[in-house]
Amino acid sequence: MSDRKTQSHSGKGAEASERQSQLVESIYRIALEPQTYDAFMGRWDSFIQDRLSALDTLRNEAGTLETSEVATHFEIAERLLEQTRSVVEAQSAAPANGAGLAPDPQFLIDRSGTIVWSNAAAARAFRLKRTTRFDDLGLPDRYRTALAERIVTLNAASEHGDPPLIFQMPVLDASDGLAEGDVVHLQAQRLHEKLDSDLLLVGPLAAHWPPSMPNLLATTYGLSQSECEICELLSRAHRPKDVADYRNSSIATVRTQIKSLLVKTGCGSQTELVRLLHLLMRVAESHGPARPAAPISQGKMTTVLLKSGILMPVEVHGPANGKPVIFLHGMLDGASLTSQLRETLSTRGFRFICPTRPWFGDAEPDYGPMETAPARVGGYVREMCEQMGIKDALVLGHMAGAVYAYASAAQAPDHIRAIVNVSGGVPIISRSQFADMSHRQRVVAYTARYTPSLLPFVVRAGISQINSGGTERFMQSLYANASIDMNTLADPEVCRVVLEGYKFATRQGHSAFEIDSYQVVRDWSHLVSGSDVPVGLIHGAHDPVVSPRSVRDFAERLGNRASLDMFEDAGQLLLHQFPDRVLDTLARMTAR
Repeated sequence: MSDRKTQSHSGKGAEASERQSQLVESIYRIALEPQTYDAFMGRWDSFIQDRLSALDTLRNEAGTLETSEVATHFEIAERLLEQTRSVVEAQSAAPANGAGLAPDPQFLIDRSGTIVWSNAAAARAFRLKRTTRFDDLGLPDRYRTALAERIVTLNAASEHGDPPLIFQMPVLDASDGLAEGDVVHLQAQRLHEKLDSDLLLVGPLAAHWPPSMPNLLATTYGLSQSECEICELLSRAHRPKDVADYRNSSIATVRTQIKSLLVKTGCGSQTELVRLLHLLMRVAESHGPARPAAPISQGKMTTVLLKSGILMPVEVHGPANGKPVIFLHGMLDGASLTSQLRETLSTRGFRFICPTRPWFGDAEPDYGPMETAPARVGGYVREMCEQMGIKDALVLGHMAGAVYAYASAAQAPDHIRAIVNVSGGVPIISRSQFADMSHRQRVVAYTARYTPSLLPFVVRAGISQINSGGTERFMQSLYANASIDMNTLADPEVCRVVLEGYKFATRQGHSAFEIDSYQVVRDWSHLVSGSDVPVGLIHGAHDPVVSPRSVRDFAERLGNRASLDMFEDAGQLLLHQFPDRVLDTLARMTAR
């Protein structure tokens, strides 16, 4: 019996060790391959679930999970993600056509000389395993010696970054467009300057295509989007056959397109064209990365200069004499409205006043403490009301905007008469509220609540997926088990509005999402009790984030102060699915 128990514990320990190894591998992979975000989130979810039993109560705000065994890997990967972000996202973004090029070989070497991670392309081409050491790579003596010297430097602090080490490796097994015996040109560069966690990133010797290059080529030479795409591939040393495979075209077609490029650019050969492209890339890089363009506003735009010196953008929809509704956007949405909702505002006589919270869209940042962000936003709403002459208004909190709706009602009692929350969050007071969430939202919520120090990486990795062409995949993961919402997203306009919301939330990076993630997973009941105005709750019974049970329990705690409309045929996207129902509630709350 004792032997069986020992074997059982040993087996479980081996399984746990293997799961942790898989998690560590996925942490590094997501930093370099944004489209593996879903696989990473699955493994991270399993890791958190394994450790949640150690927490006895959610009410203990100090209760966090012990993650020291993976924390260092997250730290390394976050720096890796930051330092390689522009290159990785540019190389990962796939155009509308074509099957995509195979990923270039990449791997990481730690200061012991061990390869701690490799992508599939490197593992196949160079026969790499987790325990492979750099001196097992079969490099010529001069490259092996140079690489050994570079690894030794990882054990010493470095005040000045060394230039990348350039070397070559032979392809051992044909795969991913590489033939056996091909020589791959690689570069090894130190990732960052922290003594206990430096790594060498080995990757392709390839040029970085700046985000502003397509615009530069279009304005200078009149190149089309398709021609700019071909130029990018040529600049990365891809052959016409590679370009043809990537674009699902014939080689003859690609050669014809290259001839057209030579004519437009005045180059005499493909070699001369590539040389020109690299010169132009240096010009484009000097202007720095371009922030994604904001979508054209649907409403009237204005700004409010706050006492703190921050300029807060405000978008207004609906008739000028309409009943005022302060619309507070959520974590992953903005003030873009469907045409049906905009038309209904006019016919029903409502004016939506939509301030953009700090860090979202084109709003200026607010560097105050994350913990008190709702109170500050509430103060900004009060200043907006004072400057714009807004009185007797409703405040509508959409999704995560609910937190800020209560804070605004507390801060601006002379301007706000009632709160209406649509698909809104509620204070988290029990772990069962997490269990009711769909998979993706639950993983982010667990991270924000139980491992807050690791939240920035999880958020940044998700944003990297969005920025590398994975916006729709990100959306589908959020609503994977929400059939009603997926049906709503089948409407092209609703889908466009939702996707614009993701870009609105991430235009300045990860800060907006990180701040809101922190807020929505905590007990913010003190914000609710900060005012005594009536509260109208509008919710879909199939909301994948906030369950009907949580909303009903919250409404009961509010007593006579609250009214609840729970719709059995709606999900989280209720505002876009049934705008008339939302305006019915607004009208009722206005009449109270």
